[in-house]
Amino acid sequence: MASNFGNLGDFFPETEVKCRVRGCDNMIRVSREEVIQKLASGKSPRPEKMCEECYAIFQKLEDKTLPCSKEGCDGTWVWNRHAQLEAIRRTKNDNPPPPHGLCAKCKEEASKVEPQERPCRLRGCHNTWTWTAREQIASGGKPPAPRLCDECFNLLKPLKDDYLPCRIKGCKNSVLWTRYQQLEHIKSGKSLDNPPRRMCDECFKKYNELKDETRPCKINGCKGTWTLTAYEQLEVIRNTPEGQEPVMPQRMCKDCFDFYANAKDIEVPCQNKGCSNKWVWTRSMQLGAHVHGNTHTPVRLCDDCLKAFMTLKDEERPCSVQGCTGTWTYTVKDQIRDKCNQREEPKRRCASCQEFLQNHKAEDLTCERCGATFKWSVQEQLQVHLGNFAKPTLCSSCATQEIGAASPAGEIKIVSRPVIHIPTSGPWNGDEVIRDRPIRMDGRAIATMADAKIRVVCIGDEQTLSLEDVDKSWPALLENSLQKRFQSKGKLSVLNVGIKGCGTAQGVARIARDIAPFNPHLVVFSFTWSDAKLPMNKTLDEEAQAARLAAVNTAFEEFVAAFKDTDTKLLCWLPNPVYPQNSGEKSFDSEAFKAWAECQTKLYESLTNQIRQNCKRFEIPLVDGRALFEVGGTHSAQKWMSNWFMHNEQGAANIANWIEDAIVKNKLIDAEAFADEPVAEPEAAPAEAVEEAAPQAEAAPAAAVEEAAPQAEAAPAAVEEAAPQAEKQEPAAEEAAPEVKQEN
Repeated sequence: MASNFGNLGDFFPETEVKCRVRGCDNMIRVSREEVIQKLASGKSPRPEKMCEECYAIFQKLEDKTLPCSKEGCDGTWVWNRHAQLEAIRRTKNDNPPPPHGLCAKCKEEASKVEPQERPCRLRGCHNTWTWTAREQIASGGKPPAPRLCDECFNLLKPLKDDYLPCRIKGCKNSVLWTRYQQLEHIKSGKSLDNPPRRMCDECFKKYNELKDETRPCKINGCKGTWTLTAYEQLEVIRNTPEGQEPVMPQRMCKDCFDFYANAKDIEVPCQNKGCSNKWVWTRSMQLGAHVHGNTHTPVRLCDDCLKAFMTLKDEERPCSVQGCTGTWTYTVKDQIRDKCNQREEPKRRCASCQEFLQNHKAEDLTCERCGATFKWSVQEQLQVHLGNFAKPTLCSSCATQEIGAASPAGEIKIVSRPVIHIPTSGPWNGDEVIRDRPIRMDGRAIATMADAKIRVVCIGDEQTLSLEDVDKSWPALLENSLQKRFQSKGKLSVLNVGIKGCGTAQGVARIARDIAPFNPHLVVFSFTWSDAKLPMNKTLDEEAQAARLAAVNTAFEEFVAAFKDTDTKLLCWLPNPVYPQNSGEKSFDSEAFKAWAECQTKLYESLTNQIRQNCKRFEIPLVDGRALFEVGGTHSAQKWMSNWFMHNEQGAANIANWIEDAIVKNKLIDAEAFADEPVAEPEAAPAEAVEEAAPQAEAAPAAAVEEAAPQAEAAPAAVEEAAPQAEKQEPAAEEAAPEVKQEN
């Protein structure tokens, strides 16, 4: 059976163990016999041997007697050679410094002292280290020196001092990052791959010399401030080449920066009404406007139009005063304005005529024949000044008698015309929209009204002004139809005094200038579109809408009251419907556009309903174009419109027909009130009389316009100006030209 178990040595093979000396990494071979012998004697199989290298050192060492580490103690302790060997192997130093030891007496004293836990010296570390009884006795009653805990000490061992670049841009210096600072960095939970940013000593010294500065906002007109820190100043200084003066940055204040950060570029339609392009109102432009208190979107040209208008130059235009050879300058700015607004080229006076009118006043003259006093207008004085006429000496009555006496009897009949006084100053002067005279109330139109037996005035906004082609506008079509209908009653004239953007309140202000001078038999009016129009993407809340409706209602009452004690009849009409949702001026803000379209529709509907009620209340005939346009449905109405709010040629023809029907139905022009005028053949005048009258006839203008004050420079159309009323008033035809005057 013995052969089945083998030898005892097979269970305890040779092995290698570490040297018993702490700090030594050498290995010692242990035989089987030594292991078995240890086990048989009841000892640990681990041999207590030194390696040959340690043993050789050990043989050379001797025990050392050293003084007690406790301050003031004269006792000694023995540093044996085995402890010395461990210190040598641990420190890899052949002559290591001796440790602190206590004498026997101090050791006994230390046995009675309890160890103490002291906090780790590293900031942010909550661990502790043990201040042993031996160390407490050795300190002699003094507090212990700060020390790292074991964890921090073990982390510190592999670390080495390092150099980091200075954190200030432009500085090439470096900063020492000690291993102890690295340990603090690690203990704070940060990685050594992300070292802190620090200043070098030179930058830090300069930084302490600087102070934060309060600087003004960089936006022109803003009174805000911002703070330029010492750190930012230091960076500018370090990046400035030697010998040059540092240039500190300019910045926005907080309010301007917040506005700029939240603003967005906006596309704005070109100022030129005939252009569909847009220009970009940038955030910077918006900020500049915001600083200066401008909340409205500016009006300007797109890049294409601006480039096209760059070719324009100031041009000289002839003076509008008859007989004057002077000129006035049509500036590029005015040319652009008129082209963009699609206005006709204006007619103006030269500087000399303008100055004359401003420095002179109407004078009272005494008739040399009858002694009566008559007015010598400033306009007539200007004509005399220019040498076109002589100063009048007779009043109009005496001059007429003199002309009649000088003319052959029965050859030329003189029919007097009413004198039309058109004031040049009034409440309209302070309103830019209505300041200028209506563009279609020119000298020819005024003369026609003066010559007419039946007079109709159409007043309102662009819906009344109607189409750009005058002959296709509904007032012109209405005039043609009424002339045919009442041709047996004498001449009939329809005057169009529509002004774009004119509301009811502005219409009230215009009565003294644009209606009263003509003493019309009928006034056709409508201001609905301008009263209801809203700027693009602007809305009104319920309260604001109610306020606007109330204001229009008050103005409507004032307009009607102005004709209460006159023979003039009124006819109100409502224009076509509006479809703001079909506007081609859609903004990039779809929600704002939708809200605007809904508000515009609601306000227009409310206003038309209010006008219907007012017409019923004041018993004023009403042509409801709003309803008539949509009688065949929305699709049919849009066929009669050129855009979302304006009628086209067919729409204008319809309006003229509807208004004519209302005039006839309501007898607003009573045919029975006007006597029929027989059509007489003109008598042939002798050749001699014709020859004598011809030179005088050439000097007689179509209409005489007397102005007591100069006309606004930007008037859209000049009124034909006349000769003095006395001296050159001989007629050249069967009837003398009407005299039209303007006065204050």
